[in-house]
Amino acid sequence: MALDDYTVYCDVQMPVAQGRELLHVVNALRDSGAHPNLDTVFAHMQFELKMSIDIVENPPDWGAAEPTEH
Repeated sequence: MALDDYTVYCDVQMPVAQGRELLHVVNALRDSGAHPNLDTVFAHMQFELKMSIDIVENPPDWGAAEPTEH
């Protein structure tokens, strides 16, 4: 198996303020075009960060009426 066949995963947790700051950095890096080989990675990071920030700021209400005890 060639080195390029391996996949690296990174799961990072941070406060929302840091998430917004990281999103700003990723946006700037992607917009710069300086790292074309990472464009897809930047796009995935943008999606994940936007989704995570949105969930924290606008928690889904599905399941809110469900009982918590069985």
